[in-house]
Amino acid sequence: MSLVKVVAFVPIKLNNERLPHKNILPLGGCPVCQHLLQTLLNVKLIDEVIVFCSDNAIRQYLPEGVELLIRDQRLDNFNTKHYEIVESFISQIHADVYVNAHVTNPFISKKTFDEGVFGIISGTYDSAVVVEEVQEHLWYDSEPFNFTRHDRPRKQDLKALYAEVGVFMYRKEVFLNGRTDYGARPLFIKIGRIEALDIDYMEDYELAKAIITINANNRG
Repeated sequence: MSLVKVVAFVPIKLNNERLPHKNILPLGGCPVCQHLLQTLLNVKLIDEVIVFCSDNAIRQYLPEGVELLIRDQRLDNFNTKHYEIVESFISQIHADVYVNAHVTNPFISKKTFDEGVFGIISGTYDSAVVVEEVQEHLWYDSEPFNFTRHDRPRKQDLKALYAEVGVFMYRKEVFLNGRTDYGARPLFIKIGRIEALDIDYMEDYELAKAIITINANNRG
């Protein structure tokens, strides 16, 4: 296995539209952002964990060991594309492999990151995408999407679809060659519904708090 530099970069903005200040809301005795950041710090294959934020105020919420790179405030615009943020970060921080994750996924496990990074640096894959398997009866534009009106199979018999969770890992050249998170040899890492939870709305936040409470009671 070749020696490569792996950097995790976590874009954060504090002017959230749907759930204000969602990245720093309290969750289980610490800010939301600390859950994912601490997990990344525990992944031995990751050399650096860097938060990419325009507001220096985020610094007080970061665990020890996490670096802060101040980004241009224009990237906080609600119309900013994902690839624009990635391009800006990559132009400033060199790595062979990038891990792009979001603190609104507080339950992504160390195992998931281990699997993705190892798969890439081993040479088996050039990228990794974390997904949640979906087997539901889906509709699109008032028409069945993955079944027909006259043939409605059981959920477990439907062909599985996969929803992106928002965690991507890839070699630098994968992104540079096409402004994409996906290479020619991607690894799809399937995770469960709880691990895939994304705090985007108040209902998601309340659910995350409930999960934290249940986990704490089970440990007790």
